[in-house]
Amino acid sequence: MMSYRMAPQPSRRKLLSSYYPHLASKRSASVGGSSSASPSIFRNPLLWYVKKLDTHPITTKCVSSGLISGSGDLLCQSIIANKRKETSTKNDFDWIRTLRFTILGSFLVAPTVHLWYGMLMRRIPGTGVSAIARRLICDQGLFAPLFTPTFIASLTVLEHLSSPLGQNYKLDNDKNNHHNSDLNAHLTDRFKNDVPDAILVGWSMWIPSMAIMFAVVPGKFQVLYSNCIGFVWNAYLSWRTHEGEVVE
Repeated sequence: MMSYRMAPQPSRRKLLSSYYPHLASKRSASVGGSSSASPSIFRNPLLWYVKKLDTHPITTKCVSSGLISGSGDLLCQSIIANKRKETSTKNDFDWIRTLRFTILGSFLVAPTVHLWYGMLMRRIPGTGVSAIARRLICDQGLFAPLFTPTFIASLTVLEHLSSPLGQNYKLDNDKNNHHNSDLNAHLTDRFKNDVPDAILVGWSMWIPSMAIMFAVVPGKFQVLYSNCIGFVWNAYLSWRTHEGEVVE
C-alpha cells in the first residue's frame, strides 16, 4: 500500500516575508535599532552627553551652561559663608542669586557663545598657529570686552527685577553713599568699578584657555569646554559683582 507524506508547510513568518519583503526588512531594522539604543545618563553620562550634542545641540548646551553658571555662584557663596562662620551663624545663602546666574548661563551665555564660536570656526578655519592667533585676537580683543559688560548689565537688571519691594543695596566702598535701588546708579557703579577689573582678570584666565580650545577642542565641545573654565570664572564674577554690597 502506497503511503503519502505531507510536505512541510512553510511557517507563517516565512510566507509573510516572501509576499511582503518590506515588512521583514522593517522588522530586522527595528531589532538592530534596539541594540543600538540611546545610552543612559547613569551608565555612561559622557556618551549620553555626546549623543545629546548631536541630536539636541542648543538645548544641551543651554542646560549644561546654566548648571555650571549656577554652580559657580554656589562655589562663591560657599567660600564666603565659610569665611563668615567665625563671626556669624546666619545662613547667608541666596538661592535667588544662584537662579539669576543659572538663567543667564542658559539663555544668554550658551546661545551667544554657540553662535560666536561657530562663526569664528567658519570664518577663520584651520588649526595652524596663524588661524588660532586670529581667532584668539577676535575672541579676546573684540568679543570679551563687549560680552563682559553685557553679562554684568544683564545680571544687574535681573537683580532689580527679582529683588523684594523696597530692598536696596548699599556699597561699603561707595564714596557717594548711593543706595542702589536706582537701576541707573547701580549700572553706573558696576560699569565703573567691576567691568574693568573683570576684563583684565578675564584676559589672564581666558587667553591661555581659549588658545588651548581653538587648537585642540572639537567644535561641538567648545561650549562645554568654555563652560568648565567658566565655572571658576562665574565664581569670580559672583564675588566681583557682590563684593562690599550690603542688603538693607
